[in-house]
Amino acid sequence: MMSPGRLAAKIRHHGEILLMCDYDGTLVPLTSRPELARPGKNLLKLLQYLLQRQGLHLVIISGRSLADLRHLLPVPGLWLAGHHGTRVVDPKGEVIALSPPAPGDIPWTKIFSLARKIAAGIPGLLVENKGENLALHYRLAAPGDAAAALEGFRREVKPYLKYGLEFIAGHKVLELRPRGAHKGVAINYFTRRWPRALPLYLGDDSTDEDAFNALPANGLAVGIGPRFSGRTPYFLASPVEVSHFLFGLA
Repeated sequence: MMSPGRLAAKIRHHGEILLMCDYDGTLVPLTSRPELARPGKNLLKLLQYLLQRQGLHLVIISGRSLADLRHLLPVPGLWLAGHHGTRVVDPKGEVIALSPPAPGDIPWTKIFSLARKIAAGIPGLLVENKGENLALHYRLAAPGDAAAALEGFRREVKPYLKYGLEFIAGHKVLELRPRGAHKGVAINYFTRRWPRALPLYLGDDSTDEDAFNALPANGLAVGIGPRFSGRTPYFLASPVEVSHFLFGLA
């Protein structure tokens, strides 16, 4: 563990920095429902201030959809990578697809309907339709009910895995996404785009492991929060400490 100020001091002398951050649990605290995890005005101002720093490239990489990220983070000059980093929008609004389409047309409508049917009988089990992937949030559900529902969902969805889909577990969430659609894809894209920059990635859960693993040898991996169980050289205790780090970096 390193204080936010010491971590900022360690890297801010570099002439060019590629700063990549997860959103939920990293920039903002985790909440009971995804729509409640909104950035405060101070965070938006801090991101705007960071983007004024010469030589700093700022990217937010999230499992959320691009539309959701653009709504939450209307900050000029910010790069956004949604759908676990496989859909990127640049500061000019151009969308870049980083992963090839899955084999065949994925019957998302049927899968979403199946997920809603399973969740309908479970209080606190929430279905998030992200367009190109799906998430079942069970933070508000009773543990026993959630476990049974998730097992049922895995069983019912198994026939659809032939379309190139896979499950990934996060903090009280089970996601279904195209295989290979992970944050490491975005890390590879941005580190190639700015090869001379010092790359670092901040993330808080298992969906960020692909990003950490994709960092080049000179990259810095920073785990966030009390729930983080991975192994990274650096660690910040909360999104509040992340804000302090960003301020020190700016």
